[in-house]
Amino acid sequence: MLSDIKTLLGKDGKRLKKPIFLLVIDALFSMIFYGMLYNVLLDLINNDFTFAKIKTYTIIMSIAFILRVIIIRIGYTGIQTEGAGATKVMRISLGNHLKNLNLGYFNQNSIGSLTNIMTNDLQDFERIITHSISDLIKTFCLSIYLLAITFFIDKQLGLIQAIVILAAVPIIYAGGQKAQKIGKDKKKVIDEVISRMVEYINGIQVFKSYNLIGDKFDRLEKSFRDFKKQSIRTEISIAPYVLIFQTIVDLSFPVLLLIAVSKFGNGNIGSKELLTFSIVNIALTNILRTFSVQYGEFRYLKLASQKLIEVYNQPEIGYIYDKSNFKNYDIEFENVSFAYEEGENILNNISFVAKEGTKTALIGPSGSGKTTITNLIARFWDIDNGIIKISGMDITSLNPDVLLKDISMVFQDVYLLNDTIYNNIKLGNQDASYEEVVKAAEVANCHSFIDKLPLGYETIVGEGGSTLSGGEKQRISIARAILKDAPIVLLDEATASLDADSEFEVKKSIDKLTKGRTVITIAHRLNTIKDADQIIVLNQGKIEEIGNHEELMKNKKRYYGMIEEMEKSKLWAI
Repeated sequence: MLSDIKTLLGKDGKRLKKPIFLLVIDALFSMIFYGMLYNVLLDLINNDFTFAKIKTYTIIMSIAFILRVIIIRIGYTGIQTEGAGATKVMRISLGNHLKNLNLGYFNQNSIGSLTNIMTNDLQDFERIITHSISDLIKTFCLSIYLLAITFFIDKQLGLIQAIVILAAVPIIYAGGQKAQKIGKDKKKVIDEVISRMVEYINGIQVFKSYNLIGDKFDRLEKSFRDFKKQSIRTEISIAPYVLIFQTIVDLSFPVLLLIAVSKFGNGNIGSKELLTFSIVNIALTNILRTFSVQYGEFRYLKLASQKLIEVYNQPEIGYIYDKSNFKNYDIEFENVSFAYEEGENILNNISFVAKEGTKTALIGPSGSGKTTITNLIARFWDIDNGIIKISGMDITSLNPDVLLKDISMVFQDVYLLNDTIYNNIKLGNQDASYEEVVKAAEVANCHSFIDKLPLGYETIVGEGGSTLSGGEKQRISIARAILKDAPIVLLDEATASLDADSEFEVKKSIDKLTKGRTVITIAHRLNTIKDADQIIVLNQGKIEEIGNHEELMKNKKRYYGMIEEMEKSKLWAI
């Protein structure tokens, strides 16, 4: 586990050494109270018990108590402060690592698993470094210390005590193994519970419409039942090992005491040694009982560190340069192939150039690779073969954060934070002033409806923008993109699912956003892309045609057929 902590915390792990050392010292100080008990009992046996000695013992215990309070104060405050501080750094580090993974990792892991890692696993790891590891080290050091004292009292008694402990260790170790095995199953169940809860909340409108709320939504209900069963199973599966270990330890006390008394009767040890052994053995028994509970819990919590290490081991999207020095914003695909899953290519050896300041439209049937192209430009994924260039530079040589500073994205599915409209627009540029935010809203044609709201720009929009219409959300997302003022704009036909009035307003906003910029747009309505400088017709991951509207109409191929079908559909009547 110490290696796990070193791996996850790096240099910050050294911050824990001092408080853990102090807590071990505190554990040793606690033995002073057993020492005073020993002196009192010895005085009673020797008929030498006086008020003066009681005063001395009381002073010693008071000093020990004060010192313990000071040590505990420094040690526990230190372990909590340093542990929480180190975990805070790790949370930020983990977040930075996750944002540099390609989208494949997020597609392969459920929302429940990812949420569990970022919340429960991090919390469990923090608990390890602030509680479990120090408690285990304390009990281990005390056990060694007390066992050593037993050997000093009598080697035979010490050897028997050591044999009993060594005989019980495999049992508690097996219990720890069981805790880890069952714990993995429990974490999977927790992942499922979180996923089902998120699914239920996000889809509540649909589930209500089909009367599937509450216990009628069996997917959520089943996940809760599984969680209950797995929690009980986890506790029950570990309990026998802990009970057997504690039973062996408890039974060893009277047996060892009987042996010690026999040795005393035979004159092999004195009354002082017998008394010392009895007190030490009682203390050791209690410490070992505590250790058995701590160890099982520790092995379960250790799963969190293993899961976090697995995440850190995921390869980040690589790059060579931190800064881009673009001379222009031409986008070039050279023989690009890409597959989300091995053997199932989405793009097959495609090549095209989107010149700076021009509009390139991507059209084609579902699954032809339109969205994949925009994802690859933004470097949400890295290509398998070929090269993508911006201003002649391979984008895989650029820091993804630097690359994305030059890209604005507006898609059909707009996500707004559960925050004010002002803060949602300001996401496009955190350094923007209030006036700049309002100006962006005016350009995006959303200032008028924002101004009519009771709190204006300070209106809370609800999670995902639930209090706004589709057109309003789109215009806010466009205002966000306008505020970013990036030279490259990626569009997934933002008007496809809007009514006529909203479409008109959003289209005006998009025209202002894209003016003078390099634009890649995914088109769902052919009448919106007739003025594009370049139209790329995709089919099964390949480019079938490329050219402007007039050129493609002259070719009389797929694009021509699509336009013809669109014109015929205008004549349909009921």
